[in-house]
Amino acid sequence: MTVTPINSEETIGTLSDGRAVKAFTLRNKNGSEARFYNLGAAFVGFRLPGMADNDNLVLGCDTLEAFIAQNANFGATIGRYANRIGHGKTRVNGQALELECNSGGHHLHGGSQGFGHLIWDSQINLENDEPSLIFTLTSPDGDAGYPGELTITQRIRLTDKDEVVIDYEATTTKPTLVNLTNHAYFNLAGEAAGTLKDHEFRVHSDTVTDIDATLLPTGELVKVENTALDLRNWRPIDQALETLDDPSLARAGGYDHNYVFGKKMEGPLTLMAEARHLPSGRWMRCSSTLPGLQFYSGGFLGGTPKNDTETYQRHGAFCMEPGAWPDSPNHDHFPDCTLTPDQTYRATLVFGFGQD
Repeated sequence: MTVTPINSEETIGTLSDGRAVKAFTLRNKNGSEARFYNLGAAFVGFRLPGMADNDNLVLGCDTLEAFIAQNANFGATIGRYANRIGHGKTRVNGQALELECNSGGHHLHGGSQGFGHLIWDSQINLENDEPSLIFTLTSPDGDAGYPGELTITQRIRLTDKDEVVIDYEATTTKPTLVNLTNHAYFNLAGEAAGTLKDHEFRVHSDTVTDIDATLLPTGELVKVENTALDLRNWRPIDQALETLDDPSLARAGGYDHNYVFGKKMEGPLTLMAEARHLPSGRWMRCSSTLPGLQFYSGGFLGGTPKNDTETYQRHGAFCMEPGAWPDSPNHDHFPDCTLTPDQTYRATLVFGFGQD
């Protein structure tokens, strides 16, 4: 049955300074729905046709209070630099940068007040029957220690193929570092399922960036063969997460690894990873133009609030975060994440959903 594509916008509350927090729902002609907040430009919901109103393939919070309290970066747009920069120190264009160390002695996800904590300007559209949403943000020169005024635009579309397509563009007034991604959490059994039981995964890469005990890259690239990180063929991961017998998983508390897909920051759109839930037949595919994919099994998710009384469990969801490789600015043989005033940063992320 074909339904009428729609966009809807509602105010769900206000921050302590009085600014409105808005929720946006995009619905395509199939009846699939994707939901976003202007707080963090966050991707917080996806439903396929026929799913119950209280079911969701993307984790979020039932109340604004819980969403503000959580520190799992639910669905957030991450920047200026997604993932880790070692010890909060690096250089850009010869200039030394001192960045906040907000995770294990390292700079993570742009710092404690990164883009996922900010209100984005928003504009909702219906173009040629395709629901879309535009978020924009201006990050001032010196924001979180990064040079240059950075202007970011992301255009989000829900296509008739049940794909959420995110197109990023950014420009700067000074040489700076840029690495944007989306931090949505998925569980194809439903957000409240609590575990990744009956899921299988496939990641189309044979190499990861090696990490130390603090999850910082050592600079080495290692093959996944003969380890639990080898997801080139369909593989369940729930038992491996329970035991953490594999040294690669024990070090990271599960999957929290960057899979290598190239070194160019603007490559071709590539199918990176897939997930499927066997009992329901639901599946998801992640594609991107970026050179890496952080596959994360929610090792730090435990205790994150869903509402006033419920919390999520450890390893209760997974993230597929395309981006540059962690700590790229500190390794010459890693992708170059420098953006100069004569350039435009561009990247595309695609999360496709379906049910067999």
